[in-house]
Amino acid sequence: MRHLLVSSEDEALVERLRGALPPDSVLFSARGVEDTLERLARSSRVDAVVTDDPEIVAAIRDDLPGTLPVVLLPAGAEPADAAHAVTALDDA
Repeated sequence: MRHLLVSSEDEALVERLRGALPPDSVLFSARGVEDTLERLARSSRVDAVVTDDPEIVAAIRDDLPGTLPVVLLPAGAEPADAAHAVTALDDA
């Protein structure tokens, strides 16, 4: 079971990912840098962050140095591309 925090201003991203990721994936959502960092600070269950916002990637690297995987999706990425990037974390 993988716990993913999906951080995007696009509210539909979580729902699009829900159908593309393995069924044992648990998705949490956040919007913006502050909300994302707050959720990460409160939850030790997050295994990775999926975002389409480079500012969120930078904020995570600045505030939470370490090994938390972050998947940066390109604008307009298909859910299957995101699912592939997340499952590739297992191979890393």
